[in-house]
Amino acid sequence: MQTVQLRGSRQSVATAVTGTGGWHLGQEGRQRLVYLAFIAPAAAFVLIFFAYPLAMDIVMSLENYGFLAILHGHGIFTGLANYSSALSSSVTHRAIINTAIFTAASIICQFVIGFAMAVYFNRRFWGAETLRRLILIPWVMPLVAAGTMFQLVFTTPTGLADEALRTLGIAHNVAWFSSGALSLLVIIIANIWAGVPFNAILLYSGLQDVPGELLEAASVDGAGPWRRFLSVTVPTMRGVILIVLMLGVVYTVKAFDLVIILTDGGPANESQLLSSWAYTQAFTNFDFGHGAAVGNVLLIFCLCVGLIYLRMSRDTSGTGGLR
Repeated sequence: MQTVQLRGSRQSVATAVTGTGGWHLGQEGRQRLVYLAFIAPAAAFVLIFFAYPLAMDIVMSLENYGFLAILHGHGIFTGLANYSSALSSSVTHRAIINTAIFTAASIICQFVIGFAMAVYFNRRFWGAETLRRLILIPWVMPLVAAGTMFQLVFTTPTGLADEALRTLGIAHNVAWFSSGALSLLVIIIANIWAGVPFNAILLYSGLQDVPGELLEAASVDGAGPWRRFLSVTVPTMRGVILIVLMLGVVYTVKAFDLVIILTDGGPANESQLLSSWAYTQAFTNFDFGHGAAVGNVLLIFCLCVGLIYLRMSRDTSGTGGLR
């Protein structure tokens, strides 16, 4: 009897080692484990640092979540009251208008200047490689440092901007930070300066993929520089252009550092953007529910931009767009 049990246990061990048992994973099972091992860190990162904060943000926007709610871990459920209050606020209306002006002006200027610089650096001349590296300085510079620098430039009456206007005889002692319109203009100028290198580098890389044969063929057919640029270069770079514009809109619409450093939303909230207004409501007024609601309005806008980009990239996939 003991011999039979011993033989049975040996047979079980042999079955486990040789892989003939039912619990053996096999080649396909091992591949799935490898896939899961690679996916698990990314999935954990998304769940911890994206899904959970987003869920808490939505919950906070539906509650009266003030400073005391932090101690209790939850607030009083108010439904869409925070959204109704945010959208009916005059400051929110001003922030939406400022965000639209800020985004449109920044994207247009950054794209035009960046494209012009990309075309210029696409030519071969002495020092081109060095200049291409130098234009990255505004992009790699922390926005806090850039904001501090522009604050010194526009500080009156000793700022560089006021000195330049006085030298040209245009104006002097301009109160840049005393007017909402001028304060917003300063933020736009600083953001354009910081974002042009990003556009220039991406568009320059796109220019490298434009087939020289097409440009030569268009030149043989009598097309001038502008015709070649509009009819050959731009259609070929359509996919890159879409990426640059989409990323530019997303990065610009959520700009925060420059606003806080330069104007802090002033004077009298006249230069507030949606991002800075959400921060002010949450961490200055300690109305976290209202701040979350304003931030979610900005999030919805960014999602809409992403959906528009996906639709446009799919529509242009057969004509030089993304594949």
